[in-house]
Amino acid sequence: MQCEQVKGADEIKAFIRFLEAVDLPIEASSIEKRDPPEPDLRCVHATDGPIAFELVELCDPNLAKAIAVRSEAYIRTSDPSPRIISKKLRRKYTTNLPIELLCYTNGRIITPDNVIILTVVPYLRSWRHTFRRAWLLGRKGVHELWSV
Repeated sequence: MQCEQVKGADEIKAFIRFLEAVDLPIEASSIEKRDPPEPDLRCVHATDGPIAFELVELCDPNLAKAIAVRSEAYIRTSDPSPRIISKKLRRKYTTNLPIELLCYTNGRIITPDNVIILTVVPYLRSWRHTFRRAWLLGRKGVHELWSV
């Protein structure tokens, strides 16, 4: 349970960073953490009304483990974006709200934003999924990856 609370707090922090960097009329006070099978967050857009956001951290597990144990040893890394995004696109959510996907980085991936974009966009374009728009909050800012 503690792990889910920490994850939820991290997601809200990432979403606040996203709102600070992009021009979306969403009031931070309207953000609500939701439990599966609903998308992660519910909020209110000034013109679109209530919307939901599913968040996913793009994280290399090898790098995350090395950071957690403060290891300075050599580690192999790879871009986890295809695996993470394909898993997220297969999920089903219970909501009647429009859903947007926010992919974010939090220092546990070495893949540059431009490579993540080139890797992830083909999945978003070719897979049938429930998201109306997808975003990347990366090291170099916010990128709109895809929209209906």
